[in-house]
Amino acid sequence: METKTRKAATAHKIIEAGEGVLNLVWGKADERRAASLEIIARTAYTAEESACHYLETIGLDKEGTIRDTLELARYQDTNEQTHEDIFARDLDGLKNWGDRFLARHIAVVIYWVFAITTLIDHEMAALLGEAVEVEAVKTYRRMLKEQPEEWLDQPAAPTATHYWEKPNSMWRVRGDHMPGSMRDVVEAIVRDEADHVKANSKKATAF
Repeated sequence: METKTRKAATAHKIIEAGEGVLNLVWGKADERRAASLEIIARTAYTAEESACHYLETIGLDKEGTIRDTLELARYQDTNEQTHEDIFARDLDGLKNWGDRFLARHIAVVIYWVFAITTLIDHEMAALLGEAVEVEAVKTYRRMLKEQPEEWLDQPAAPTATHYWEKPNSMWRVRGDHMPGSMRDVVEAIVRDEADHVKANSKKATAF
């Protein structure tokens, strides 16, 4: 965790407990796990966007902090959507009905948990998001080690190339080269998730 507080440690323990349960279903660091977890993680940003927009609309954004958080959450959401499309669509990570059913139903629960938590305690919501991204970094680092060389050396997924071509994409802004293989894609995603850890820490301290 980037944030070093007791509250941050509590948030991380909560996410670690949830991660332990999900590991029973998606234990391997492969496209199944990535596609399912990205749906769940992206929903958290969508919920944060909704809650921040509501808080801004009713006039609680006196210093512009909520607007800054809203814009950052939108940027992160787009990046996470790219991750989901790479593994769920390009690599067919959700081809199993059971994976789709479980991931989508968990995502519904996560939406309301993060939306309500953002309304009540935005700092805690950001810290939970930070903890989610810490675990995401671990997943993609595992993928680089556990996936066979032929999988990592296959051409980059079309969604990844398309995302890189966008002038305002996180990859272009960061100065990443166009990914040529899935190894390049996963390495870029590791950097994405590490950036999200820092961004969520920044959001937490803003409140």
